[in-house]
Amino acid sequence: MNSKERVQAVIEGGIPDRVPVCLHNFLLAAREAGVTMEKYRTDPAAVAKTHLHALEKYGHDCILIDIDTTMIAEAMGARSDATPDEPGHIAAPAIASLDEVDRLRPVDPLRDGRIPVLIEATRLISQAAGDRIAIRTNCDQGPFSLACLLRGNEDFLIDLAENPDEPAIGRLLEVCYASHLSVQRAVKEAGADFTSLGDSFCGPDVISPAMFERFSKPHEERLVRELSDDGIFTVIHICGNTTRIVESLAQYPFCGFELDYKTDAALAKRTAGAGHVLFGNIDPSGIIARGTPEQVREAARTLIEIWKPGGGFILNAGCAIPATTPPQNLRALVDAAEEFGRYDD
Repeated sequence: MNSKERVQAVIEGGIPDRVPVCLHNFLLAAREAGVTMEKYRTDPAAVAKTHLHALEKYGHDCILIDIDTTMIAEAMGARSDATPDEPGHIAAPAIASLDEVDRLRPVDPLRDGRIPVLIEATRLISQAAGDRIAIRTNCDQGPFSLACLLRGNEDFLIDLAENPDEPAIGRLLEVCYASHLSVQRAVKEAGADFTSLGDSFCGPDVISPAMFERFSKPHEERLVRELSDDGIFTVIHICGNTTRIVESLAQYPFCGFELDYKTDAALAKRTAGAGHVLFGNIDPSGIIARGTPEQVREAARTLIEIWKPGGGFILNAGCAIPATTPPQNLRALVDAAEEFGRYDD
């Protein structure tokens, strides 16, 4: 199998020749390619240069194209800010109260904000990669997290706690859902083999499992179903310790879950990993960025032992790999999949 076939086998529910590797390495890749984050966030050619350079260096199976976590919110009216060599952050929300929800409109992914950068970068990398490498395009924030950015995270959580039945909450989540879905469809059309999203504000480190069940889960499940109907496989990433909701995630239609290193790996395999694809979940900072190559190798070996049986596993960090990561540590991660991850032994 080549890299694309290997990844494709997993996301179609089959068994590859070995565990594939997908690197969430845009921060490190940009630094190694000599591309500032300011350039990376705004120039599709720079995004393509960044990831193709990293592919040549590390030989992983799947390129993960990720711009930042502010792209859709910015296109919908939030104000973002960034230093030249750091990812963007939201400096001001799009609306000051739920009374303003109805002035928000779903994005046009081909025209609004920096979303066209993501789409064109996907097209360029798809053209260069051909049928050799799998392409996963991250479509920024899922509906719940996007709502947090547009309303302001603290203010939106107060809204949910104080007046959970307010109809404007549903309308805000709906316009966020429509925007996110349109980006998913656009990157698939541009050449992504599969997609992903971040929805970390809905995790147990931020809201209760009960709030997750009411305000986030229905939109994530609906998204997975609609994308599946379009022939799109997607991966949901939730930062932090998702142990308390992995049994709930297991109820979703077939999709992928990229779980953070804090999540109980064995429980995740028994629950969300039964009938879904697991991505991750090596500690990106404590192990991959700050550990030794041997520590990376050992962490990967341990995880492969837990998540490899029965397939449904793509090795990765549990979140974005820091720009300060030593190259030899990333090589150790890729090499561990070859050393320990074969299914045809």
